[in-house]
Amino acid sequence: MYNLRKAQNIPTTIVTGFLGAGKTTAINHLLAKKPEGEYWTVLVNEFGQIGVDAALIGPVAGVSIREITGGCLCCTAGLAFEVALNRLIRDTSPDRILIEPTGIGHPLKIIRTLTGAYYHDILDLRATISLVDARKLGNPKYTNHPAFQDQLNLADVLAGNKADCYTDNDRSAFMDLVSASIPPKVAYPMISFGRLNSSLLNLPRDLSRMAGFPDAHPVRERNVFAPEITNVPEGKTELLSAESWEMHEGSGEGYFSGSWLMGSDFCFDSYALSALITSFSHTRVKGFMQCNNGWLKINGSDGVVEFSGCEPQGNSRLEIIDSSPMPCREIEKELKKVLR
Repeated sequence: MYNLRKAQNIPTTIVTGFLGAGKTTAINHLLAKKPEGEYWTVLVNEFGQIGVDAALIGPVAGVSIREITGGCLCCTAGLAFEVALNRLIRDTSPDRILIEPTGIGHPLKIIRTLTGAYYHDILDLRATISLVDARKLGNPKYTNHPAFQDQLNLADVLAGNKADCYTDNDRSAFMDLVSASIPPKVAYPMISFGRLNSSLLNLPRDLSRMAGFPDAHPVRERNVFAPEITNVPEGKTELLSAESWEMHEGSGEGYFSGSWLMGSDFCFDSYALSALITSFSHTRVKGFMQCNNGWLKINGSDGVVEFSGCEPQGNSRLEIIDSSPMPCREIEKELKKVLR
């Protein structure tokens, strides 16, 4: 049996960022720069039940992905997080670990877990990287949320992502945030398309950073979701039975989710589906859908949705997250209307 204690000082990085900040895109970019011969592992946390982000990663040779759905690593899924992390270390003996919490996750408890006595000699926690879309810095919907604030407070590296969309005011707001940070940020690049420099993974963590809301996300014995751990071989997901159609609803930390998982019997009209998805109110929407002219990848935030073709995923899956309760039953009826 593998002894976890044989692992020594594995470089580990937490990549945080609120819903739609571009964490998964950034991790994909980092994986593309992985040195040949190294084996990396990625632990992905999903707020929703079905899991989409892990399928958005890779596949990349020499990378193992594990996904935790149905709660935040910092509270409901905390035990699942430790179990999944231990399995990853045991099964893959990684050279580096990347951790992507859910967008509404609070990083403090994750940092405490990774720097606690159990992992003290096993992990070498490096600089925490937080991605922020500077266009959100003037929106109280985001700036008033404790997780948003502490993702910024606890970041050693603060990356202004989607900079290609910034106005001069957005850039000024980002730099004002950087200038006001105490202690100072180690690095604060403005980037587009998640193009983080891989050298950021080797920067040290500043132990003096403090959370403004250390008691946010209290640990719960039970949530609306039961966290599940899924191994994702080469970025793919396990197949659902062809005729299955599942819907899951959830809520937490001021946000609501609706998730759908559909077997291969269901095929959608791509044009009607795109129009329907665009019409939904959402903070975040993502998924893969089997359509009449191929598979469609859906990736959107704050009402702006991108659609692109992708490789077959086996199951169609859709996740919508919003700050307002969603009429999931009505959405499901509309989805069934655009089936082929």
